[in-house]
Amino acid sequence: MKQYKQPKTPNLAVDRFQSHNSKKTKQRSYLNVVDALVVFAEANNQSKMTTQPNPPRWPDSVKIFHPHQGKNEILAAIKQTEDPYNAAFNCYTTDNHFSLKRHALLFAPGTYEDLDFEVGYYVQAAGLGRSPDDVQFVNCEKGPFVEALDQHVHQPHGLSLDTFWRSAENFAAHPRSGTKWAVSQAAPLRNVHIKGDLHLHDGAAYASGGHIANSKIDGNTYFGGQQQYMCRNIHFGNGVSGGAWSLVFTGCTGNVPRKASGTSTSSSNTVTAPHVRVEKPYIAMKDDGVHFELCIPKATMDPSKVNGASWNENDMEIRDFQGVFVADPADADVNVKVQQALDGGLDVVFAPGVYHLKQTIQIRNHNAVVLGLGLATLMNPADNNGPCIQVMENVHGVRIAGLMLEVSPRKLSQSMNNNDHQSALLEWGAATSKSNANMSTTTTTTMTNPGAMFDIFCRVGGASGDREAVSINTMMKISSNNVIGDNIWLWRADHSELAAGEIANYPQISPVFWQNEESEAQVQTGLQVDGDDVTIYGLAVEHTNGHQTIWNGERGCVHFYQCELPYDVDPKYAQANYRGYLIAPHVKEHRLYAPGVYSNFRNHNVLVATAIEHPAASPGIHIENPFTVHLNNNGTIMSIVNGAGDPAIDQGKVVRLQA
Repeated sequence: MKQYKQPKTPNLAVDRFQSHNSKKTKQRSYLNVVDALVVFAEANNQSKMTTQPNPPRWPDSVKIFHPHQGKNEILAAIKQTEDPYNAAFNCYTTDNHFSLKRHALLFAPGTYEDLDFEVGYYVQAAGLGRSPDDVQFVNCEKGPFVEALDQHVHQPHGLSLDTFWRSAENFAAHPRSGTKWAVSQAAPLRNVHIKGDLHLHDGAAYASGGHIANSKIDGNTYFGGQQQYMCRNIHFGNGVSGGAWSLVFTGCTGNVPRKASGTSTSSSNTVTAPHVRVEKPYIAMKDDGVHFELCIPKATMDPSKVNGASWNENDMEIRDFQGVFVADPADADVNVKVQQALDGGLDVVFAPGVYHLKQTIQIRNHNAVVLGLGLATLMNPADNNGPCIQVMENVHGVRIAGLMLEVSPRKLSQSMNNNDHQSALLEWGAATSKSNANMSTTTTTTMTNPGAMFDIFCRVGGASGDREAVSINTMMKISSNNVIGDNIWLWRADHSELAAGEIANYPQISPVFWQNEESEAQVQTGLQVDGDDVTIYGLAVEHTNGHQTIWNGERGCVHFYQCELPYDVDPKYAQANYRGYLIAPHVKEHRLYAPGVYSNFRNHNVLVATAIEHPAASPGIHIENPFTVHLNNNGTIMSIVNGAGDPAIDQGKVVRLQA
């Protein structure tokens, strides 16, 4: 690995701005000058953070392994993080589905032999090399894996529908039986080199989709019965097979399947080309095996670089961990310290854990990185109904990655239906109400240095307790221009943890979870986009009480959209004309690839007129391979786009809108 000089000046906010703009001296604008004044003022007036220790003081939730450690020692430590095992049925269980424990399993560069381990709930398994090939799992049967859960409950196959909230990244694996990663949402594979076959399913167990990005697969890729899947910048070295409803291949190379519109019994293959590429930041270990660095891949619009897997060190910025503040959930003052660190120009890494915020974390400096390890979870401030994170207006190049954002218990805001005062878990840019052609966003970012977020999972509800005390207006609001999203899941919980002694209300659906009702875990909208030129690679929005997604900005682009309408609503939901995806009437240009909207109205006969609505008079709106599915129970979606397309009537049968 290449070494580099450590930062010489502690004024990191000023350094960050100067580094960003040194390449653009010939293209400075009035906005750059204003930004410079703002950043310099912040750097001079805010309390400075001292140089951070490297290596950092990792809490116990971070487990770091080295190749010289014995196999049994490593597996004994990992065993504590795996899902509980039911020996009678030879399966892992969902007992940790709403656990408060979080773990990061970090592997120093080198070769690890004969390690087979399950990646459990709220666990991140990651290599610490600059390249995936720096960490190798060899001579093993399974390597890191995820199998279907709860075969003792859902006999005989178990389910992969609930294998959420886990991740694996930045390593190479060559297990003898292939790599099995049978997951659904919020469980990405990223920056991996699979040197054999990749199994994205577990036999006949149901699975509802996943996300794999910037990876190489040397062998075959088997999707099995996966309902839908997002593949971004994957090199497929061999064949691709399976898939039930929809597969999306964006920027992929090698043996990419041909485009196919799909049928009622076969998957569609949507093949798209990205116009901009940004990869997730990650941490690495230096060659000395002791010190750490933060790797930040650069954004690119170069046509020669936006396709295929790429792990080129020349295309990333390396920052020493002396400029990184590591947040510890056990620190009572962590909220204040994180804000001071960001204001002082430091990057922030959240160690695994649950953080109960007392105030919103505001990002004011260009090019700041906020990275979570081990599904670190931020609970939003309960007192002021504020977001977990707010990126301030006119702040460029921010990276936010690897975080769960969750609602703290409180009563529903009185302004739930007032667009000017909506609360959200994440706000990017100044909040606006861009609901017509005369409104415009007040925040900007640059096309060459966009903001970007990766593996961001918002959750409203799920924990036991007073379920009606958990609510928010909107899960995510993007008001800035030129923001990139990669693997976003916005989930209003359809089910919750049972309290001690509580009995499941719908045991025929699940004897181990409570099925939420309409008054519980309320949220009006999943995603609202007011900014222009916002692109998302992999978006899932589910179960909100109103519109799932509202898009007000121009030139938006979504590659892969998965949506379930709420299970628990009554016919008033349809009468209010709520949609799975709503493009505002004034929008002239928008691209939406492979949107799937599903219904499962558990309690009432709800007839939604159409799944997706957009201004019919706008020729610049392109929607490719849209479809609906009636999953189960009552009611249905009567049409697919703007009243076109047949009703989804037969259970599990895809209804498509053919070109």
